[in-house]
Amino acid sequence: MLGQTKFEFIFTVVIFAIIIFFAVSQINILFTAIKTDAETDASKSIATNAMIVLLEDKGDPTDWENDPPSAQRIGLAIKPYFLSRRKIQELNNSCDLLDNYNLKGYYLEILNSTQVALSCGYNMTSAPSAIVFRHVLIEGDIGNVTLKVW
Repeated sequence: MLGQTKFEFIFTVVIFAIIIFFAVSQINILFTAIKTDAETDASKSIATNAMIVLLEDKGDPTDWENDPPSAQRIGLAIKPYFLSRRKIQELNNSCDLLDNYNLKGYYLEILNSTQVALSCGYNMTSAPSAIVFRHVLIEGDIGNVTLKVW
């Protein structure tokens, strides 16, 4: 009887191997989902922070629109959520000023009640990882600001 194994033993080893394989694959799927959620949350956090600075801050210096290359921080506000047309226009002329926000792939759009006041960035074909939307006043006109981040 030496060298012979029973069918029950082989069956048990196969079932055990299948259970281990299933458990490992489920753990891998779980960690992939957690990683995706974390990346989405990080993108939304970056977009929200950029939106807060743009819409609630005057910028540094506060008159950065007079000399855009000297701007340390871009802010569009006269007061929170009340935006300056002149600052919006200047940002529209030099969208590269938004590179300080580390947005990687982004599309920023500001609409007033009748037209597009600002369009910066790249409107990619894939779904954005985060979209932040706010209502604002642009020197008395109702408007909204949308920031998409990839």
